[in-house]
Amino acid sequence: MPSQYLDDIDPDNPPHVAGSAGGSIVEVADPERWYRAQHDFKAWFDRHAVEGFLPPGTPIDRLARHLGHVHKLEVGRGGEDFRYRIYGNLIAAEANMRMQGRWVSELPEPTRSIFLAHYRTLLAEPRLFMGELHYIGGPVSHPVWYRAEAPIGSPETGMLGVIVLTRPTDLAEDPDTESPPPCG
Repeated sequence: MPSQYLDDIDPDNPPHVAGSAGGSIVEVADPERWYRAQHDFKAWFDRHAVEGFLPPGTPIDRLARHLGHVHKLEVGRGGEDFRYRIYGNLIAAEANMRMQGRWVSELPEPTRSIFLAHYRTLLAEPRLFMGELHYIGGPVSHPVWYRAEAPIGSPETGMLGVIVLTRPTDLAEDPDTESPPPCG
């Protein structure tokens, strides 16, 4: 059984997406629009990737200042679902939900449908992905999250999992440990 991070979950309040009517994950191809953490992630990926994949067991120590915003998911259930092996403690607090050891299919809607569709697309065409998650409708505490994603595996095995760095774009950031908004 996976361990739980100590986090600031508020059991008296719903997850941050409770009022959302939907959303989408969109690619941001222009590096000038990336957050510093996305640049850090790409540099880390470029350092370790082999033929477009991170080998299983790739060290994440170079992402140390971003670890609270990192997920590690494994492909499961015949490629139809994905399990959170690591669910960053800061993400848990910001999203107000614990997901470590749980399946993406256990997320509340609309997040479940958004992420399942996105990860299945990434599974079909593994690649480095930089983008943003945008929620629409209702009161959502964090309507936009930046994302950096890298497939784990090899051309022979295909995608076995994915490392994701994600963070709400509306929170104040510590310039020594977090990512400032992109230029322009």
